[in-house]
Amino acid sequence: MIIAPIHIDTPVCTVESFSERTGLTQRTVENYVRAGRIPIMPKQGRAEKVLINLVLYTQQAMNQPGLEPVPAPVRRPKVSRKQRDESHV
Repeated sequence: MIIAPIHIDTPVCTVESFSERTGLTQRTVENYVRAGRIPIMPKQGRAEKVLINLVLYTQQAMNQPGLEPVPAPVRRPKVSRKQRDESHV
């Protein structure tokens, strides 16, 4: 497991702000919220503004299957043609 620091400037944001941050349209964000794909803070009433829970959204993104760390590629040291030719003698 890799532990990496993540900075979230605010734990919640509005639909409008989330739309700007992600590049999704506001309608798409609203549809994703309605479908449960984007977590929101509990609301007290229908007129209350929707606040997207960025902390939970980040946790969900980090727990996606298939996000295991990829091993770094093994690189061979560069060898000049002259060095290669000399080693085969």
